[in-house]
Amino acid sequence: MKELLTVIVPAAGAGRRMGFGKNKAFITIRDVPLLVLCMKMLAETGMVRRVIVVTRAWEITETERMLKEYQPDFFPDINWLVTAGGRERQDSVANGLALVTDESGYVAVHDGARPFAGTEVFARTFARAKEFGAAIAAVPLKDTVKVVDARGIVVSTPERSSLCAVQTPQIFEINVLRKGYDFLKEHPVAVTDDASLVEASGHPVAVAEGSYENIKVTTPEDLLLAEKILEKQSRSE
Repeated sequence: MKELLTVIVPAAGAGRRMGFGKNKAFITIRDVPLLVLCMKMLAETGMVRRVIVVTRAWEITETERMLKEYQPDFFPDINWLVTAGGRERQDSVANGLALVTDESGYVAVHDGARPFAGTEVFARTFARAKEFGAAIAAVPLKDTVKVVDARGIVVSTPERSSLCAVQTPQIFEINVLRKGYDFLKEHPVAVTDDASLVEASGHPVAVAEGSYENIKVTTPEDLLLAEKILEKQSRSE
Protein backbone atom coordinates (compact mmCIF):
# COMPACT_ATOMS: atom_id res chain seq x y z
CA MET A 1 0.00 0.00 0.00
CA LYS A 2 1.35 3.42 -0.96
CA GLU A 3 2.39 5.55 2.01
CA LEU A 4 0.78 8.99 1.99
CA LEU A 5 1.66 12.21 3.76
CA THR A 6 -0.11 14.45 6.19
CA VAL A 7 0.87 17.99 5.23
CA ILE A 8 0.88 20.99 7.56
CA VAL A 9 0.49 24.18 5.54
CA PRO A 10 1.38 27.40 7.40
CA ALA A 11 -0.75 30.13 5.81
CA ALA A 12 -0.95 32.74 8.54
CA GLY A 13 1.35 35.34 7.00
CA ALA A 14 0.22 38.95 7.13
CA GLY A 15 1.71 39.64 3.70
CA ARG A 16 3.30 42.95 4.76
CA ARG A 17 6.03 42.75 2.12
CA MET A 18 3.35 42.16 -0.50
CA GLY A 19 1.84 45.54 0.39
CA PHE A 20 -1.75 44.41 -0.22
CA GLY A 21 -2.91 44.61 3.40
CA LYS A 22 -4.20 41.05 3.53
CA ASN A 23 -3.10 37.48 4.08
CA LYS A 24 -1.05 36.19 1.14
CA ALA A 25 -3.23 33.08 1.07
CA PHE A 26 -6.05 35.11 -0.49
CA ILE A 27 -3.97 36.93 -3.11
CA THR A 28 -4.92 35.68 -6.57
CA ILE A 29 -2.76 34.60 -9.48
CA ARG A 30 -4.80 34.35 -12.67
CA ASP A 31 -7.93 34.72 -10.55
CA VAL A 32 -7.08 31.76 -8.30
CA PRO A 33 -6.07 32.29 -4.64
CA LEU A 34 -2.48 31.41 -3.80
CA LEU A 35 -3.52 28.87 -1.15
CA VAL A 36 -5.85 27.15 -3.61
CA LEU A 37 -2.99 26.80 -6.11
CA CYS A 38 -0.91 25.25 -3.34
CA MET A 39 -3.68 22.79 -2.46
CA LYS A 40 -4.05 21.88 -6.14
CA MET A 41 -0.33 21.18 -6.37
CA LEU A 42 -0.46 18.99 -3.26
CA ALA A 43 -3.35 17.00 -4.71
CA GLU A 44 -1.54 16.52 -8.01
CA THR A 45 1.49 14.93 -6.32
CA GLY A 46 -0.62 11.89 -5.44
CA MET A 47 1.33 11.67 -2.16
CA VAL A 48 -1.02 13.54 0.17
CA ARG A 49 -3.96 12.16 2.13
CA ARG A 50 -4.62 15.00 4.56
CA VAL A 51 -3.81 18.71 4.78
CA ILE A 52 -3.90 20.83 7.93
CA VAL A 53 -4.04 24.50 6.96
CA VAL A 54 -2.92 26.88 9.69
CA THR A 55 -4.14 30.45 9.38
CA ARG A 56 -4.90 33.42 11.61
CA ALA A 57 -7.73 32.75 14.06
CA TRP A 58 -10.00 35.47 12.66
CA GLU A 59 -9.51 34.14 9.13
CA ILE A 60 -10.53 30.53 9.76
CA THR A 61 -14.10 30.97 8.51
CA GLU A 62 -13.00 32.84 5.40
CA THR A 63 -10.33 30.24 4.66
CA GLU A 64 -12.78 27.37 5.07
CA ARG A 65 -15.29 29.10 2.79
CA MET A 66 -12.63 29.62 0.12
CA LEU A 67 -11.41 26.02 0.23
CA LYS A 68 -14.94 24.64 0.04
CA GLU A 69 -15.65 26.82 -2.98
CA TYR A 70 -12.60 25.71 -4.95
CA GLN A 71 -12.28 22.09 -3.80
CA PRO A 72 -14.54 20.46 -6.42
CA ASP A 73 -12.51 21.83 -9.33
CA PHE A 74 -9.00 22.00 -7.87
CA PHE A 75 -8.45 19.34 -5.16
CA PRO A 76 -11.59 17.14 -4.96
CA ASP A 77 -9.97 14.19 -3.17
CA ILE A 78 -7.97 16.01 -0.48
CA ASN A 79 -9.12 15.69 3.12
CA TRP A 80 -8.41 19.03 4.82
CA LEU A 81 -9.10 21.08 7.93
CA VAL A 82 -8.24 24.59 9.05
CA THR A 83 -6.90 25.57 12.47
CA ALA A 84 -5.60 28.70 14.15
CA GLY A 85 -1.95 29.66 14.03
CA GLY A 86 0.21 31.24 16.69
CA ARG A 87 2.41 34.28 17.13
CA GLU A 88 5.38 32.88 15.20
CA ARG A 89 5.61 30.42 12.34
CA GLN A 90 6.90 27.72 14.67
CA ASP A 91 3.86 28.22 16.92
CA SER A 92 1.59 27.75 13.92
CA VAL A 93 3.30 24.52 12.89
CA ALA A 94 3.12 23.28 16.49
CA ASN A 95 -0.64 23.90 16.45
CA GLY A 96 -0.93 21.90 13.26
CA LEU A 97 1.26 19.12 14.58
CA ALA A 98 -0.98 18.80 17.64
CA LEU A 99 -3.77 17.70 15.27
CA VAL A 100 -1.69 14.88 13.78
CA THR A 101 -2.90 11.82 15.67
CA ASP A 102 -0.84 9.19 13.83
CA GLU A 103 1.67 7.31 15.92
CA SER A 104 3.87 6.58 12.92
CA GLY A 105 4.31 7.68 9.33
CA TYR A 106 5.49 10.92 7.80
CA VAL A 107 4.42 14.53 8.00
CA ALA A 108 5.41 17.33 5.64
CA VAL A 109 5.52 21.03 6.35
CA HIS A 110 4.96 23.09 3.21
CA ASP A 111 4.56 26.85 2.88
CA GLY A 112 1.15 27.95 1.68
CA ALA A 113 2.93 30.54 -0.46
CA ARG A 114 4.87 27.90 -2.45
CA PRO A 115 2.40 26.62 -5.06
CA PHE A 116 5.00 25.34 -7.54
CA ALA A 117 6.97 22.67 -5.64
CA GLY A 118 5.52 19.89 -7.76
CA THR A 119 5.56 16.12 -7.75
CA GLU A 120 9.25 15.57 -8.44
CA VAL A 121 10.43 17.75 -5.57
CA PHE A 122 8.00 16.07 -3.20
CA ALA A 123 9.07 12.61 -4.39
CA ARG A 124 12.78 13.33 -3.96
CA THR A 125 12.28 14.84 -0.51
CA PHE A 126 9.98 12.03 0.62
CA ALA A 127 12.50 9.40 -0.52
CA ARG A 128 15.29 11.08 1.48
CA ALA A 129 13.02 11.39 4.52
CA LYS A 130 12.29 7.66 4.41
CA GLU A 131 16.03 7.01 4.37
CA PHE A 132 17.11 9.46 7.09
CA GLY A 133 13.93 10.30 9.02
CA ALA A 134 14.14 13.98 8.05
CA ALA A 135 14.71 15.74 4.72
CA ILE A 136 14.39 19.17 3.18
CA ALA A 137 14.22 20.48 -0.38
CA ALA A 138 16.98 22.93 -1.28
CA VAL A 139 18.81 24.42 -4.25
CA PRO A 140 22.44 25.55 -4.66
CA LEU A 141 22.99 29.27 -4.18
CA LYS A 142 23.62 31.22 -7.35
CA ASP A 143 25.06 34.31 -5.67
CA THR A 144 28.13 34.81 -3.52
CA VAL A 145 27.19 35.30 0.14
CA LYS A 146 28.91 37.71 2.54
CA VAL A 147 28.77 37.76 6.32
CA VAL A 148 28.39 41.43 7.33
CA ASP A 149 28.77 43.05 10.75
CA ALA A 150 26.60 45.76 12.34
CA ARG A 151 28.68 48.49 10.63
CA GLY A 152 28.01 47.07 7.18
CA ILE A 153 31.54 45.72 6.82
CA VAL A 154 32.20 42.30 5.31
CA VAL A 155 33.47 39.87 7.94
CA SER A 156 33.85 36.75 5.81
CA THR A 157 32.85 35.05 2.57
CA PRO A 158 31.60 31.48 3.04
CA GLU A 159 32.48 28.95 0.38
CA ARG A 160 29.45 29.02 -1.91
CA SER A 161 29.73 25.36 -2.91
CA SER A 162 28.79 24.34 0.65
CA LEU A 163 25.71 26.59 0.83
CA CYS A 164 22.15 26.03 -0.33
CA ALA A 165 18.86 27.90 -0.19
CA VAL A 166 16.32 25.92 1.77
CA GLN A 167 12.76 25.44 0.57
CA THR A 168 9.75 23.39 1.53
CA PRO A 169 8.56 20.67 1.55
CA GLN A 170 10.36 19.59 4.69
CA ILE A 171 9.37 16.01 5.45
CA PHE A 172 9.87 14.15 8.71
CA GLU A 173 9.04 10.89 10.36
CA ILE A 174 6.27 12.04 12.66
CA ASN A 175 8.05 11.34 15.93
CA VAL A 176 11.25 12.99 14.70
CA LEU A 177 9.34 16.26 14.23
CA ARG A 178 7.58 15.82 17.57
CA LYS A 179 10.96 15.39 19.23
CA GLY A 180 12.07 18.65 17.61
CA TYR A 181 9.10 20.51 19.03
CA ASP A 182 9.59 18.90 22.45
CA PHE A 183 13.14 20.25 22.31
CA LEU A 184 11.74 23.71 21.54
CA LYS A 185 9.62 23.63 24.70
CA GLU A 186 12.73 23.03 26.78
CA HIS A 187 14.99 25.38 24.80
CA PRO A 188 12.87 28.28 23.48
CA VAL A 189 14.40 29.87 20.41
CA ALA A 190 13.12 31.59 17.28
CA VAL A 191 13.74 29.57 14.10
CA THR A 192 12.78 30.12 10.48
CA ASP A 193 12.21 26.49 9.54
CA ASP A 194 11.31 23.20 11.15
CA ALA A 195 14.50 21.46 10.13
CA SER A 196 16.38 23.77 12.51
CA LEU A 197 14.46 22.29 15.44
CA VAL A 198 15.12 18.75 14.27
CA GLU A 199 18.83 19.56 13.84
CA ALA A 200 18.94 21.11 17.32
CA SER A 201 17.36 17.99 18.83
CA GLY A 202 20.26 15.96 17.45
CA HIS A 203 18.66 14.28 14.45
CA PRO A 204 20.41 14.51 11.04
CA VAL A 205 18.56 16.23 8.22
CA ALA A 206 19.14 15.15 4.61
CA VAL A 207 18.92 17.48 1.63
CA ALA A 208 16.97 16.68 -1.53
CA GLU A 209 17.15 18.54 -4.82
CA GLY A 210 14.57 21.32 -4.91
CA SER A 211 13.62 23.52 -7.84
CA TYR A 212 14.32 27.13 -8.74
CA GLU A 213 10.66 27.39 -9.74
CA ASN A 214 9.65 26.44 -6.20
CA ILE A 215 9.49 30.10 -5.18
CA LYS A 216 7.90 31.49 -2.05
CA VAL A 217 5.57 34.28 -3.14
CA THR A 218 6.50 37.11 -0.78
CA THR A 219 6.87 40.35 -2.76
CA PRO A 220 5.07 41.96 -5.73
CA GLU A 221 8.02 40.92 -7.89
CA ASP A 222 7.38 37.30 -6.91
CA LEU A 223 3.82 37.64 -8.19
CA LEU A 224 5.14 38.53 -11.64
CA LEU A 225 7.38 35.48 -11.64
CA ALA A 226 4.53 33.30 -10.36
CA GLU A 227 2.40 34.45 -13.29
CA LYS A 228 5.12 33.33 -15.69
CA ILE A 229 5.52 29.95 -14.00
CA LEU A 230 1.78 29.35 -14.02
CA GLU A 231 1.60 30.31 -17.69
CA LYS A 232 4.42 27.88 -18.48
CA GLN A 233 2.66 25.09 -16.57
CA SER A 234 -0.62 25.79 -18.36
CA ARG A 235 1.06 25.47 -21.76
CA SER A 236 2.60 22.10 -20.84
CA GLU A 237 -0.69 20.55 -19.63
